[in-house]
Amino acid sequence: MLDVTQTIQREFRERGGVELLSISVRPYPEETNYIVFVKEEDFHRAAEIGNELDSIISSETNRAFIVVRRAPKEMTSDSKSDPMVDGVQDPRATELVRLISSRSRVSEVQPSLSYIRDIRSSIAAITTGRHHLVFGRRGAGKTALLVEAKQQVEREGSLSCWVNIQTLRNEPADRVFLYVLEEILTTVATRQQEIRPESLISVMAVEVFDEVRRLLGQRETETVDAQRLIPRVSRLLRRFLEQSGNALYIFLDDFYYLPRHDQPRVLDMLNSCIRDCEAWLKVASIRHLTRWFQSSPPMGLQTIQDADLIDLDVTLQDPKRAKSFLESILLEYARHVGVTNLTKLFHGKALDRLVLASGAVPRDYLVLASDTIVKAQRRASAKLVGAQEVNQAAGDAAQVKIQELEEDMASNLQVAERTVRALSIVRDFCLNEKSYTYFLVDFRDKEVHPELYSVLTDLMDVRLIHVIDPSVSNPHIAGRRSEAFMLDLSQFSGSRLKQGIQILDFQSGRIVSRRTRTGAENTKVGGTPLQVIAILRGAPSFELSRLGELIGEVTESSS
Repeated sequence: MLDVTQTIQREFRERGGVELLSISVRPYPEETNYIVFVKEEDFHRAAEIGNELDSIISSETNRAFIVVRRAPKEMTSDSKSDPMVDGVQDPRATELVRLISSRSRVSEVQPSLSYIRDIRSSIAAITTGRHHLVFGRRGAGKTALLVEAKQQVEREGSLSCWVNIQTLRNEPADRVFLYVLEEILTTVATRQQEIRPESLISVMAVEVFDEVRRLLGQRETETVDAQRLIPRVSRLLRRFLEQSGNALYIFLDDFYYLPRHDQPRVLDMLNSCIRDCEAWLKVASIRHLTRWFQSSPPMGLQTIQDADLIDLDVTLQDPKRAKSFLESILLEYARHVGVTNLTKLFHGKALDRLVLASGAVPRDYLVLASDTIVKAQRRASAKLVGAQEVNQAAGDAAQVKIQELEEDMASNLQVAERTVRALSIVRDFCLNEKSYTYFLVDFRDKEVHPELYSVLTDLMDVRLIHVIDPSVSNPHIAGRRSEAFMLDLSQFSGSRLKQGIQILDFQSGRIVSRRTRTGAENTKVGGTPLQVIAILRGAPSFELSRLGELIGEVTESSS
C-alpha cells in the first residue's frame, strides 16, 4: 500500500505538476479509496489526473479509486512575515480560534493537526506487539495517540481496525463483542483478496463473517451464540495472520462508555479470539471508569500478565514540563496560521495561568486559549490576552465540565450524580470552610477508605480537581505522607478570582502560593523542590469521611 501512495504522488507530479498536500488510505472489503488533498488552484487538474489513475492502481481483485479534495485552509496557510502589531486584533488571531475550534478534537478520520510526542515515548510503547490499556483524563490525548499509532503500524504494513465504543454505548456486551468482530473481519476481508477464493482460509472467513452479520441482524443475541464464535474466529485469525505474515492491531476508543460490569467480559472474549496470534488490543479509557479485570471468576485483561498500562496524564506536579509541553502544542496550531511566537498574542502571566486553568489537560488548554483570545478581542484596545481573560474563560468552563461529566458517566447516572455531589462537598470545604484552593489527603486515610477515595478520583478524571504532588511528607511524623490536590480554577474564578482565599498560581514555571486581595508579603514562591513541599504542607487536610454519605447510593451491580 505504501508503494501505491508513492506511485500516486509521483504520477500527480509528473502528469500535471501537482503536489499532494496529504494522502490517506481508506480500505474497504470490495475497494480501496485514496483520498488526496490539493491546493484550490490545482483542484480541477488533479481531478482529471485522479480519474486517469483509477484504472492504473486497480487490479482484478481490488478496485481502487482516487478521491480528490480541496485542502482546508490550515493545510495551505504559509507563515506570514508581517509583524503582529495589533496582537489579538490581527486576523491571524481569529484564524487561530477557528483552527482550534475545528481541529482540537481528534478522531480516526481527523488526526492531530501535528502530533506532539511526549518524553515518555508513548508512541513507541503502544506500537509494540503487546496489549495496552491507555489511560488519561478526557482531553489528555488518548485518541490522538491511538490515531498516530494506527497510522504508524499501517505504514509498516500491519493491519488495523478501529471501533469507537461510544457508538455502542446502548448495546449489551454480547452485541458489542459482535460489532467489534465485524470490524475485525472486515479488515481481514480487505486482505483476503490476496488469498485464493477456494482456499480454506477464504471459506472460513466468509462463513464466520456471514454468521456475525446474521446474529447482528437479530433483535437479541444469546450469550451462547456469541461465545461459540470465539474458537472459530481464533482459528481463522491465527491461520490468516500466519499465512499473510501480517500483524493485526485492534483500536478500541472511549472504552469507558461501556457499563463497568460489562467491560471485563468484552475484553475477555476479544482476548480469547486473538490469543496465540499476532493480534493486539489497544484500549483507550478513563482509569476510574474502567474495570479491565475481575478476579472471581477470572475475566478480562490482567495487567503485567496480559497487558501494559500507558498513562497520558501530564499533571501539575512538574509545572515547567507541563508548561513546555502545552505551549509546544499551542504553538503548532499558531504556526499554521502564521503566528510564530505565542507572546504576540498572550501576556506571560496569561500563559502561566492557562497551565493552571487547564490542569495540564491538552484539549482544555487549547480550548481555553481560544476562548481567551475571543474575550480579549472584545476589548477594542486589547492587544494581548491577560490573566483576567483566562479567569473568565475558566469560570465559563465550569458548566461545560459538569455536562461532560454527565456525558462521560451516561451509562451510570447514579455515579454522575454522586460525583456532582462530591464536588459540592469538596468545594464547600475548600472555599467556605478553609479558604484554600488546594488540600491534602492522607495516605492512611485512602488506604482505610478506598471506596471514598475512588469518589475523589472520579473528580480528578473529569478535571474538576488536579493532582499537584502524589507524595508530600509530613515534617512532624516520620513516614507519614499525603497526596496534594488542587480545586479546578473553574470552581473559584470568574471575571476575577474569588477574594480572600489561598490559591496556587504559576509564575515562569514556578508554583506560587498567595492569598487574593493581599500584598506581596503574603506570597510564597516555590523556587526549589523543598520550597514547593513547604507550600503544600501548609494546605488543610481533607478527611475522606466527609464523602461517606455518598457511598451506598451506587450498588456494585451498577458500577
